[in-house]
Order: sequence, then structure tokens, then C-alpha cells
Amino acid sequence: MPKIDNLTLVTIDNIHQVIPAFIIDRKIIISSYEDMVDVVLDMIKSRHVFNMDRDLLRTIMEDLTYTYCPGDDINKDRVLMQLVASDDEEDDDEDDEDDEDMPPQVKVDSLITSDIED
Repeated sequence: MPKIDNLTLVTIDNIHQVIPAFIIDRKIIISSYEDMVDVVLDMIKSRHVFNMDRDLLRTIMEDLTYTYCPGDDINKDRVLMQLVASDDEEDDDEDDEDDEDMPPQVKVDSLITSDIED
């Protein structure tokens, strides 16, 4: 197996500089998310290591795709889906708020007689 050295670390602190620099240096045209996927694959092949959560990387890739091609409604929709809370998330938030006002529930069957005497 060949030795892997001279790696370029891509972090959340420098990703906004490293990916655009790679795109500019290679004169790549980004018109779709698939183009951005190809860029990241090329970067990995070129010894870039992405040190971040993959969901965060995908979100950044979607944002950059929209930045490079804002006229495409598909790119806009991808970003909007990340920004708009889904119905499930809103329901979870409402449930959490309701739980804060409620006292803890205790199963009556689990109480021992000594717990309720006094």
C-alpha cells in the first residue's frame, strides 16, 4: 500500500476558503449539486481530508452550489429545505415546551407504601 502524506486538512474553519480555491485553480464550473460532489471527490483524490461531520459537509456543499449557481431553482430548494423547519421538528419543539411545564410523572404502581406515608 502506498504511503499517504502531504495531506491537506479541510475543517469547518477553512472549508469556505479551500473548496472555492480548488474550484478556481481548476477552472471548474458548478451548475448542480452533482458538480459539487465531483469537486469533493476530486479533492479527496488530491489528498484533501475533510475533518467534519458528513451532514455538515453536505449542507456546506449545498450552500456553495447555490452560491455558484443561484438561478437554478433546484439549488435554491436544497438550501430552503435545510433552512425551513419540517413539521416533525416543529412538533418536537412544541412537545419539548409542553414537557417543561409539566411535573414529572410517577407510576403509582411503583410507589412503595413507605413512599406515600408521612
